Amino acid sequence: MKAVVLVGGLSTQLRPLTLTVPLPLLQFCNQTLLSHQLQALKDAGISEVIICYRETAGVPKMWEEAISQLEQELRIRITCSREEREMGTAGALKLAEPLITDGGANDAPFIVVNADVLCSYPLRDLLRVHVKHGRQGTVLTTRTDTPSEYGVVVSDERTGRVLHFVEKPETYVSELINAGVYAFSPSIFSLIRADCAVSMNEVLPRMAQDEQLHSMLLTGYWVKLRTPLSFMEAVHAHLEISRFMSPGQLTSSVDGYTTKGNVMVHPTAKIGRGCVLGPSVVIGPKCVVEDGVRLEDVTLLEGVTVRSHALVKNSLIGWSSVIGRWCYVIGSVFGESVSVKDTILLNGATVLPHKELRGNIRNPEIVI
Repeated sequence: MKAVVLVGGLSTQLRPLTLTVPLPLLQFCNQTLLSHQLQALKDAGISEVIICYRETAGVPKMWEEAISQLEQELRIRITCSREEREMGTAGALKLAEPLITDGGANDAPFIVVNADVLCSYPLRDLLRVHVKHGRQGTVLTTRTDTPSEYGVVVSDERTGRVLHFVEKPETYVSELINAGVYAFSPSIFSLIRADCAVSMNEVLPRMAQDEQLHSMLLTGYWVKLRTPLSFMEAVHAHLEISRFMSPGQLTSSVDGYTTKGNVMVHPTAKIGRGCVLGPSVVIGPKCVVEDGVRLEDVTLLEGVTVRSHALVKNSLIGWSSVIGRWCYVIGSVFGESVSVKDTILLNGATVLPHKELRGNIRNPEIVI
């Protein structure tokens, strides 16, 4: 069985981090986002994944290397479908039709996952519901307090059939939204125009009108990765699930430092004495956290150094960055190789790669 991961532009969200790596290759809880999604697809019985992405300036070498490595590690076939221009979510799917259907010879249903979505991925259940009801499409839905920011779904509570689909309504319609995960039958391709940009939000309302769209409500966590804040929310949810599903991935207090709540420390990281880590802390490969450091709601990507007695809260720190001694960093996001001198206060700083900070930032500011 096949699946599609819709990436879109490789480096259009979660900046400044995606100035260094494409979004799917961003480390999330010490694995790439794409690795999390591919593992979920493999666990659901998927044997081949088509990745649809758009890149007009040339494909980064790291992208090709990462895809090859993931293919070997997960033992799953990965094929890329590259858009030379903006095709939209449905247009990208149409472009990949020959790969999905084997040139028309394969009429099996397939899974579609948006690359900027992380959730508990009940993909086997989604496929089962799709096959049972036999409509062209089944959309995973979730509840939210801000439905006007998403595609809103109105469904029959008894049958699950989608009655209406409204993109970002100005007035309240429903608390159910499109979660960006689907099961489709190949007949959907007849609804998508070829060789032009088509959004999924154009196709789904037509499917609902023709009574060809079903829904399944997600009961686990769901996060759309649009901002560093949403990234940190996803980390919190993922660590909480790991506490029950795979507690061996989490770190407990040891002689020398203390953990509070859910903490994940890569085996190659070095933690000093007297440190207090957590809750919701992820420390990546080859990080160095010196004595007396306090981390709370923080992700340190690979190679970060936090000098002694610094305090870092609610922050996402990019690769190979250095935070000086006795610094206080809160609500900040660093790109790659940011250096902060000793005894600096940073409140809400968004710092582009390869910058050196020598003075305090007391109010939210972008450092270019």
